[in-house]
Amino acid sequence: MFSILRMRAVAEKEFLELRRNQLFFCMTILASVILYFLFVYGYPLDPKHIPIAVVDMDKSVLSRSLIDDFANTSEIFRVEKVAGNYKEVMNGFNLGNIRMILVIPENFSRDLKKSRPVNLQLFIDATTTNSASLINNYASSIIGSFRAELLSDYFIKNGLGPKAADAVDLKVSGWYNSSFRSEDFLLPGIIAIVMMFFPPLVAAISLAKEKETGSILNMYCSSVTRAEYLFGKMLPYVVISFLICLLCVALAVKLSAVPMRGSLILLITSSFLFVSACIALGLLIAVLVNTQIAAILITSMATLTPTFLYSGFVVPVSNIGEGSQFMSYLIPATFYIDLARKVMVKGVGFHRVHGDFLALIAFCAGLYFLSVKLFKKRLG
Repeated sequence: MFSILRMRAVAEKEFLELRRNQLFFCMTILASVILYFLFVYGYPLDPKHIPIAVVDMDKSVLSRSLIDDFANTSEIFRVEKVAGNYKEVMNGFNLGNIRMILVIPENFSRDLKKSRPVNLQLFIDATTTNSASLINNYASSIIGSFRAELLSDYFIKNGLGPKAADAVDLKVSGWYNSSFRSEDFLLPGIIAIVMMFFPPLVAAISLAKEKETGSILNMYCSSVTRAEYLFGKMLPYVVISFLICLLCVALAVKLSAVPMRGSLILLITSSFLFVSACIALGLLIAVLVNTQIAAILITSMATLTPTFLYSGFVVPVSNIGEGSQFMSYLIPATFYIDLARKVMVKGVGFHRVHGDFLALIAFCAGLYFLSVKLFKKRLG
């Protein structure tokens, strides 16, 4: 029969082991926090201060106005050089010191004033395709605004009135994230990445170490059942990892200004289930292996890389192939990331994320059940 007292004794013993092993204790607590900050401040979110050059062959008031539009964009572009020909900027472009070249042709101002077509050129360093796409979008937006200003001036000068320039107007409204901050999309995923790596790793090492050193024989000879031993041994790591997860959520909201529009209780409950499932995954791996090296290698391979690639951390699950989607549904982080983004950013209620919530419960219960079932309280 399952005994809370025996499980508590195992948990207290594990807490004492953590206190004695200072290095392991620091890895358990600090490593997740350090990894969180490394992702938040090291992972490229939006490209900023993009170095660009301008080849101004016109040298007119209008060309200078267009250059100023690029120079005055807040934290997006940084005009490194304005030259009169290609040779002065191509060396920096080839070396990667300049990411984009804007070419303003001769007679730019004269042709515009005479309503002749003008062709601007953009040379974009596309070695990094995602950044190149964003640079193209940013530059196209600035040129579009410049064109709209010219159109407005044209209508006014021809006596059509200022309202004629606004006869056709496109207004874009970004719901839930009107400022298009990538932090709101990525930070809930970063929390899941951090929790999917270190908590399972320390849980797997903890059990594998006892099996490798032989200290687990004491449990074999005791009256403690398999479930009591495993639950008691994992309880300290669940508690510590859950507190770290809450800390990461608080840092995301307070430090990075990620909104918290939904139910905080729902997010906290889901975080506890997710962290428990992560610990259970590490426990299951440790049950199946006998050495710490094997536990570290298998846990690292089974957690961080699949989570990074298939969980929807960067690309939504609905946008990847069917085979990859099947892989996504085998990862607890997929459901937690989806739930956290919807609760934090969109502010949805339980009825909208109950599928993710039930999936986390299923992962948690299923992984612990398999761990207890496969754990043998005997040698061999």
